[in-house]
Amino acid sequence: MDLHKKITKLSKQDLVELVMYLIESDEEVEKKVEYKIVASDDEVKASKQLIRKYINENKRRGFISWRNVHAALQGAEMVLDKGRDKLITGEEEITVRLGITTLSVVIDMLQYTDDSGGEIAYMVNQCISLLEDASSLVLVSSDYYAQDTIFQLLLKEAMHKRYDGWSDTRFQLLDVCTIYSVRESARKKLEATLEKLLSQINKTSSWSAGYEQEEIKRIQLKIMERNGEFEKVGQFVHDNLQYSEFRELAIEKELENKNYQAALQLCEEGEENNEKYPGLVKQWKQYRLQVYEGLEDIEKQKEILLEFVFANEYESYNKLKELYTPVEWKDAVENIFNTFETADTGYLPNIYVYIAKTEDRSDKILFYCEESPISILELYPYLLGDYRDKAEKLFTTYLKKEAEEATDRKMYRSVCRKLEAYKNAFGEDKFQTIVAELKKTYERKPAFINELDKIERSVLLT
Repeated sequence: MDLHKKITKLSKQDLVELVMYLIESDEEVEKKVEYKIVASDDEVKASKQLIRKYINENKRRGFISWRNVHAALQGAEMVLDKGRDKLITGEEEITVRLGITTLSVVIDMLQYTDDSGGEIAYMVNQCISLLEDASSLVLVSSDYYAQDTIFQLLLKEAMHKRYDGWSDTRFQLLDVCTIYSVRESARKKLEATLEKLLSQINKTSSWSAGYEQEEIKRIQLKIMERNGEFEKVGQFVHDNLQYSEFRELAIEKELENKNYQAALQLCEEGEENNEKYPGLVKQWKQYRLQVYEGLEDIEKQKEILLEFVFANEYESYNKLKELYTPVEWKDAVENIFNTFETADTGYLPNIYVYIAKTEDRSDKILFYCEESPISILELYPYLLGDYRDKAEKLFTTYLKKEAEEATDRKMYRSVCRKLEAYKNAFGEDKFQTIVAELKKTYERKPAFINELDKIERSVLLT
């Protein structure tokens, strides 16, 4: 049935009756219809009231639990939908006003809402996207008054005190403002605002000061990029290499231009400056690897890739292997195994068994299982060819230890599930032998005996 076609054929009176029927039967529909037909002069005010209405309805003792966040945001979603409709019809200013209205209210929600599901954060990003789209469209128009009005609205909102505790959103709004920086007056106001904000941050000892400084510098850089000032961009990047994002930009530029020595120096300086931050050190080493690839320096590539292998990085193992001839790799992989085995860490990392599987080294898989007995549950298939007896002994020892530690029916069932895997690996005779032994050992644990009987019947019937 083509419902749209049928509705278009209804008379005006029939349509009114249909709408009123829907309104009277569903309070939510009433709210949506009321908001949809609100007078344009009252749109912003009505939108704010609608958003708050849904929020207030879902508060419990002044708080919104994570279960009620979705319902509380329904008004905000309706307002954003209207904003998108306005954008399609070329009403950029009202779109921005609706976007700011929504953003301002949902940011305030964070003070009394459990947003562990991330729904408010998602809504914030939707607001920013709408503001970006509207700004991009208004900029290509010839309505300079509208451009100035919207820029002022955005800048004022960005600097509102409500964002003092939510600087990420403030920087997102300031980023939207850069769209207008192609206009000289807007650029001057934005740059002055950024300098003032930077000055305020420089006077604080907040733990987030470094991050906020970097964000402001990033926005300043974007202003230059939007205005095509590429020489200034290059200099500005090199003047701010203390910020990781800028160092990354500088390195990528040098790599793009095949200036490998300059890129290498930037990487090494980054490693030295950020030695207390393992994540950044690793990032600079990854770039240094790209430098060595560009220089075709095989030995240096091996050094870094080997570091990454010892840091439990699977992909690096595959890249490393490609740099060796088959004969050379035989000794190299043996050295990798030995290094892991003699390391004073107390355990073998997952990459050890990954390499052992890839290299078809059942002897190393056996060693891994000896060091980590629980792994026999997963790895026994790799041992049935060359080390069947040892695998059976390891599995048996593991099962007996598990049985010894089992204290309730749930744990007994867990042991029995593992017994089924044991039977699949080593056959029915071995299975019956260990089951009989466990029954004898734990004859005074009727619940355990009951579970052993169940698994025995189940396994023998299949």
